[in-house]
Amino acid sequence: MLTFTGRRNLFGDLINNSASAVLTLSDVLMNEAERRLVSMRDWDFLDRQYTLTTVSDTFTVTIASPGVFSLTAHGFVPGQVLYFSTTGALPTGLTAGTRYYIIEAGFTADAFRVSTTIDGSAVNTSGTQSGTHTVRTSQYILPAYTRKPESVFVTVGSYRYIPKEVATRREWDRLNETRINSDIATHYFIYDGKLLLYPQPSTADSVVTINARRIHKDLSIADYTTGTVDVVTKNSAAVTGSSTVWTDSFVGRWLRVTPSSTATANGDGIWYEIAARTSDTAIVLIRSYSGNTLATGAAAAYTIGEVGLLPEQYQILPVYESLKIYFTSVEPDATKAKLYSALSQEAQAQMIRDYSSKEEVAIDYGYLEEEIVNPNLRIVL
Repeated sequence: MLTFTGRRNLFGDLINNSASAVLTLSDVLMNEAERRLVSMRDWDFLDRQYTLTTVSDTFTVTIASPGVFSLTAHGFVPGQVLYFSTTGALPTGLTAGTRYYIIEAGFTADAFRVSTTIDGSAVNTSGTQSGTHTVRTSQYILPAYTRKPESVFVTVGSYRYIPKEVATRREWDRLNETRINSDIATHYFIYDGKLLLYPQPSTADSVVTINARRIHKDLSIADYTTGTVDVVTKNSAAVTGSSTVWTDSFVGRWLRVTPSSTATANGDGIWYEIAARTSDTAIVLIRSYSGNTLATGAAAAYTIGEVGLLPEQYQILPVYESLKIYFTSVEPDATKAKLYSALSQEAQAQMIRDYSSKEEVAIDYGYLEEEIVNPNLRIVL
């Protein structure tokens, strides 16, 4: 893998100039190059499945008959289904995870009342309450740095439903003219970074899963090597560190346990994406570790790095593209510019053959800029 640190150091070595200003320029050039490469077509390696979380907001509620809920600019509408949860205790009359309907009585931009039935009587609240209360809706936040979902499915219990996409806001508004509640999701709509479901769910345990293609996020974080890897077991995804300070920001980065001539600290040298962080000294990998088990006290060296979206064998491409620009403009050298341009085109052509979507037909125009090939003679599926 070429991490953020690795590729900027490589750029500096290839131009024989590691000045801070030059490496900062290389970061910009390589991030822009990767952004172009990632967006140039629908690469299969960008696909990822995500489980969405619901939109939630904290609210307050009065102990009264009826109970009045306060949430500034809540954006709800009468008939909308809500679910409540709390870190403490809800007032008597409200139950966490139960389906409630907003009613028209007492409805304002910043306050509302609820009922256990559509247009029913308002819920009365009594007793005491504690903790922070949260309301959930049928809106789901889309993951950052992803394109519009290519597919959506909703799981309720042992059933999976595949809703159809609504194309426009006008269609969505017309669809929602009638208030319907059901666990069978028939339609979804993407709007303002959220996914909305129709009908409103009847229960709170719906799980929404999307398949979306990732988009490039600028690399900017240096490699982390503090401490050592103390325990990692073959065919296990759990990794334990020693003297490490692993934070939540490490999720999505990649770990490599360094190979060593010392058997007790010999990592497999393979890069693994980090799925979760459970403490300063514990992380979980997306796929299980395939090397030999390192037992307690292994003290193996390691690297955690920020890596782009390109497959490992093509992570050199942003470097080639940046060098081409560098030797064309910053330090003009026609020979070097032509060399890196040719290397970039050759690697891109191979990546198209290896990773283009199976639904696409890719046209290969040849490796070199001056070589023009009849596309009818070179079609790559």
